[in-house]
Amino acid sequence: MSFSSAANECPTRLKMGLLIAPDHIRVMEMGRTQVQINNDEELFIRGYQISLTKEQKELVKEFSLGLRKELPEIVSIAMDSMELGFGSLDTIIKGIAGTDAAKGIQEHFNELKGGLLERFARNGDNFYIAPQGMSELDDFFEEGLTSQVKEVVKGSLRVLLAAMGEAYLRSESVIEGQQVNLDERLELISQEVDRSLKYNADRLSQKAEAFCQRFATLDRAERKLQKQIPSLIKYDILANQDLADN
Repeated sequence: MSFSSAANECPTRLKMGLLIAPDHIRVMEMGRTQVQINNDEELFIRGYQISLTKEQKELVKEFSLGLRKELPEIVSIAMDSMELGFGSLDTIIKGIAGTDAAKGIQEHFNELKGGLLERFARNGDNFYIAPQGMSELDDFFEEGLTSQVKEVVKGSLRVLLAAMGEAYLRSESVIEGQQVNLDERLELISQEVDRSLKYNADRLSQKAEAFCQRFATLDRAERKLQKQIPSLIKYDILANQDLADN
């Protein structure tokens, strides 16, 4: 089972960005904190602390602990996948290109990493996940990340071939032989990308059903909290797309 193959079974969507730190959780929109939970018990809306009853404090704690349990695991799987993929490719490309050429290639990878890190980020015990549907995660691993990494690799090798072309023009047979060699290496790199990224895509797919069930529980906890504190409705974090479509 995967999120995308079971989109109707896993309709949960994160409507706002979430930053989870050891002592607080921030709900973010357009880079600004809208809601914050401190130490799993203090609630702030746009910087103002909300006075809570005992029952409300229990609901805040339940929801906060639920977010802490689920989201860091998803972020960790995503970040592990990126680090595995980029690490192995970086080593292979440097082996092909040499130290000087690898500097330009590294710049391409840094640009790609920057775009991907807009969706997920991890720094020590701090985790960030951008607004996105759970059904989009498979696409991220199976299509977005893999295809983008491969494109950077191919582009880098084209640059390398162009730089080396003048030297090889002296011997057509050497050029042809080198072209075959680099094509073979490109295929090996593509296979390495697939292996590295598929490992964590499989990890996520294996946990898809459990994630969906636990997010449904979180969504119910959020709705209970919103009934107690109606001002939170404006800052809805989790949404069931099936219910929204009805």
